[in-house]
Amino acid sequence: MNCYECKKRIKDFLNDSLNSKTCIEFIDHVRSCKDCMEELSIEFLVNEGLKRLDTATSFDLERELNDKINQSYQKARFYKNFAFICSIVVFLAAFLLGLFLSTLFSY
Repeated sequence: MNCYECKKRIKDFLNDSLNSKTCIEFIDHVRSCKDCMEELSIEFLVNEGLKRLDTATSFDLERELNDKINQSYQKARFYKNFAFICSIVVFLAAFLLGLFLSTLFSY
């Protein structure tokens, strides 16, 4: 993912609307690109800061952004691995069904 694509997807990341593959690519990019991480931080600080402006509670938006990045990455990896395992299970089920049907009709 390049910087242009990354910056286009910041709002989608903050809204949790990236698919697993894109989310992993996005996070890998922002972790390695100072400019994109800064852009993400600014967007997050503005969005979350405005939402909480009226509350009297204190908050650490930098820590919350890091937590969001880490949680999103773990969730995306889980779903990506889950999808891979499901595709293997479907392939094996189709293979075993084909094997069963071929032995059933070979007589």
